[in-house]
Parts: sequence; C-alpha cells; structure tokens
Amino acid sequence: MAASLTGSTASSIATAYPAMASYADEIVRVANTVGIHPSWLANVINFESGGKPQAKNPYSSATGLIQFMDFTAKGLGTTVTALYGMTGQQQMYYVEKYFSPYKGRLSSQEDVYMAVFYPKAIGNPDYRFPASVTAVNPGIYTPRDYAEMANRRAKLTPYVGALLAGGLSRAYGAWPAVLIASAGALVAAIVWRRRFGSGSR
Repeated sequence: MAASLTGSTASSIATAYPAMASYADEIVRVANTVGIHPSWLANVINFESGGKPQAKNPYSSATGLIQFMDFTAKGLGTTVTALYGMTGQQQMYYVEKYFSPYKGRLSSQEDVYMAVFYPKAIGNPDYRFPASVTAVNPGIYTPRDYAEMANRRAKLTPYVGALLAGGLSRAYGAWPAVLIASAGALVAAIVWRRRFGSGSR
C-alpha cells in the first residue's frame, strides 16, 4: 500500500484522488462534522466508487460515491436515479446525512468502512457477512477482508487518526509498539554511550 499522505486537507485529498478534487472541500467539511478523519472518508469513497458520482454496481442498485442502495437513498429522502444525476459536491449532502447517525461511533478507518458497507459489523472485525452480501461482493467475507482490500487501494494513510489518538496497537497490532519501544531503548543507549563513553579504549 503506497499510502503516505494524511488527507487532513482538501489539497492533500485532491492530490491523492484527482477524481475528488471538485468536492474535496466538502469531504473535509463533512468528515469534521460527523467526527471522523477526512482521510477515512476519502478512502471509503475511493474504494466504493473511485470518487466517481456516477459509479454503479452492476449486481445491485448501489449507486454514487458511497454506493447508496435504493432503500438507503429513499430513507435519506432521495432516489438512486436522482443521485446518479448529481455531481460529487451535491452527493456529499447525502453522504453527510448518511453518516450523521453514526457520529461518535466511528473510531477507526475500519469502522468508517463498515458504516458504509455493513453497519451491523461496526466494531466487529470478524463478523461473517451473509451469503447474499458476499455474492455481490466477491472475496469479501468479513470486515477484515473489506479493510485489507480497501487499504491496498488507499492513497491516504488509513491509520492517521488512530495514531494521533494513541491507538497504535489497534491500528497495526502489537508489533509496531514493541519495535518503537525497542528503538527508543537503542537511542537511549547510544546517547548514554556518547555522553559517558563505553568504559574501554
């Protein structure tokens, strides 16, 4: 995964995902409003639609930036047909409306992925999706599958929010924390050696 930019600003989102350039400001605004990191929202839009407002799943009614289903669109006061005719900036109004009920519940990139893909699985990386879901989403059987696939395509780091919040172990597992601790000990030893000498000549 070649994700390095943090995606905190509209310009970094537009750089990573040129298809989102015309509504990158809206991505930042909506993300801040619903309490998630902008890169998380940009990454899920990238995976679901490539940032293209007219993206449509050939196997279902899923349409638009976050692949609104027909019943979801109706619940938001619109239709997939209407969404298909909208610009990215116009669709962001419905993206915000969709995410609003999840405010305060999404603490990681994976949570944001699941809010869009399968809300029942938020916070449960080992949840098994029903056959009806996997049938139209080949290769995706659990939230981990979805996250791995989406993160491979991500051009903005999916871990920035977790790192800033101190969630290093949650984001990457225990190993990075162990490695960082070990590196810290090594640096301390080098500093001590330079200050006090090794005890031999």
